[in-house]
Amino acid sequence: MNWRDVRKIDAHIHILPDEKLDEILKEDPDNVMRFAKAETYISCMDKYNISKAILVPASSPHMYYFEPEKTNAFHADLVRKYPARFISFADVPKTAFDLMESGALSLQDAVVNYGMKGVKIHPSNLHIPMDSLDYVPLLRRAADLNIPVMIHSNPTFSGFADDCAPDRINRMIKIFPDLIFITSHMGGVKWQDAMWNGYVDISGTLPFFIKEYGVEQTERILKGFGANKLIFATDFPDAWFVHGPNIFETYFDILDQMHFSDEEIEKIAHGNIEKILKINN
Repeated sequence: MNWRDVRKIDAHIHILPDEKLDEILKEDPDNVMRFAKAETYISCMDKYNISKAILVPASSPHMYYFEPEKTNAFHADLVRKYPARFISFADVPKTAFDLMESGALSLQDAVVNYGMKGVKIHPSNLHIPMDSLDYVPLLRRAADLNIPVMIHSNPTFSGFADDCAPDRINRMIKIFPDLIFITSHMGGVKWQDAMWNGYVDISGTLPFFIKEYGVEQTERILKGFGANKLIFATDFPDAWFVHGPNIFETYFDILDQMHFSDEEIEKIAHGNIEKILKINN
């Protein structure tokens, strides 16, 4: 089975509001975020057989809005405009105080009024460690709403106490065993700690794994996670190792060198995230 042709759901992409994109490109016209437009991504979907994509925030006022409600409204508008193409995950408040005081209500509003299908947390941009008790009300409400929690986890130094380290996520998994967690970016250089983190998406870091470990060892790492836990995702276009749409060619070239069965490819490409979100395709 060829990765270019198999139907895929891209579980981690970024489309930016026009005003934020204008601010970024005013400072740096060649910034890779110039590709972060719905029309650009949809053309890639048509070319590469991507049936749906999940819009995720990044807890960054540089890319999105400080107020989670504004980011959620922006994503909801995109879903209304392209209902067959996009799914959206909710943003969260940006301070520890607001997470504790209004995080649960904000998430409730995002799910009930904006139709969000999950929530995305970026501990590194929030500067709040993922095992902080500040997240507890938000996570409890996510469990009550029966939605998955996606967490940015891409430490770049093995000995660095990163806010997004997968071992911090593990602590929250023990507190909330009824929650579905998706660890983004495979936990970065701490991927071994992410082996116990439930689901993982392969966005952003896969080419770095190839550079560091080679194809054979990277395949062993992916199979260590298991096809039942891996989720196809690209982090489009916020992956500076390639420019914009070429990220798809990079991923397909890598994955086509690996020896997953057709059944395993189907699970990774779309089956696992469909199971999580209860999507019938």
